[in-house]
Amino acid sequence: MNEKQDVIAASMIGTIVEWYGIFIFSSGTLYLAHAFYPFVSYSEAILLTLLTFALGFIARPVGAFVFGHFGDKIGRKKILLITLLISGLSTGLTGLIPSEASIGYMAIVLLVLLRLVLGFGLGGEWGGAMLLTLETFKTRRGFYSSFIQSTVGIALILGTLVFIPLVYLLPASFMYSIGWRIPFLASFVILVVGVFIRLKVKETPVFLDEKRENKILQLPAKELFKFHWRKVLAGIMLAGSFGNFFYFAFSLLPVLFESTKAITIFQGLIGSAIFGIVNIIFVFMGGRLSDKIGRRIVIAGANILALIVLFPSIYLVGFYYFVLFISIFSAANGFGATAMSAMISEMFPTNVRYSGNSTCYQYGNSFIGGPAPYVSDFLGSINYILYPVFTLLFILIALGVIFKSAETNNLNLEEDSAYTT
Repeated sequence: MNEKQDVIAASMIGTIVEWYGIFIFSSGTLYLAHAFYPFVSYSEAILLTLLTFALGFIARPVGAFVFGHFGDKIGRKKILLITLLISGLSTGLTGLIPSEASIGYMAIVLLVLLRLVLGFGLGGEWGGAMLLTLETFKTRRGFYSSFIQSTVGIALILGTLVFIPLVYLLPASFMYSIGWRIPFLASFVILVVGVFIRLKVKETPVFLDEKRENKILQLPAKELFKFHWRKVLAGIMLAGSFGNFFYFAFSLLPVLFESTKAITIFQGLIGSAIFGIVNIIFVFMGGRLSDKIGRRIVIAGANILALIVLFPSIYLVGFYYFVLFISIFSAANGFGATAMSAMISEMFPTNVRYSGNSTCYQYGNSFIGGPAPYVSDFLGSINYILYPVFTLLFILIALGVIFKSAETNNLNLEEDSAYTT
């Protein structure tokens, strides 16, 4: 591979490992519930497993703060090697935890600990991977950012499809005992490949220039929140909106449709695969377009598209409606996510860029996107029409933010950011 391909591959591999670790946990929920929560009823075991899954969101903002700090001080490449090791090892080791029947509650403690570690690593992985491309390529930054954002869809597909041949070929008893561990153990193989790829790439030229000019800060976070807090708040709202309608569509809609018997669980899995495929396609479309017409209009268009289908998606039920709505939400998310990701990176100066983009993305997804299925379900339990209100609120906020924001696609990242908000 040439240097450009090395950078793209190195940027993608870690985020694929991170998201893969998240999505296989979701796909293997039934098996994990059986292995770690056999002492409660089936429904309670599922809820406890989903709660364990959600705990990873708590650690992501912490990882964003820690790795953002050191990424701005010692460089992007070194931190990305660390986050890759964290993600690969935490996912792989999950496949080696003895069941609750073997070591009791210590199994649950280890499971929760490894989910927190994975979330911690993801908190620093995404921001560094995004900067590895943005700070290496001077032009078409939206397009090159698309490769990073596409890893969500890629890992989603991998996390769904990896279980299909296992479930089809292996006896159910084997899957419930040790078969579920295979997808987790496979991350060790991906980790070895990833480390090899990331060792080959160089530090970004933009960071090296910053280092030569002695612009490295002792406390990047202090600078970030003292002088750039408006940008941080704007970025959190933008990232939160995309995370919100992503999880509304991907996590909540299948449950709603399945609970009304409009679709089967198998059809829900088909919908998940479709979501991933559509997302990948529109990630690249949105990234390329944002280079030509700007980030703002692409971000606004994506939010408006999600807004249009928000209420119809809970009233028009049936398998074909489900496929239609989940495809539209996926298209909207993919179309605008790259532009949003590039924008929340481009708006910050180099010496706080890692801290800035990680804080925006992880805080937005952890505190606005992540809770969306749970808050929406709670509101829907009060009155059915309230299901989309939480998502609606943050789409409207994002549209207000983007209306007042300056364009970033033509900024020179080698100079201090001229972005204002």
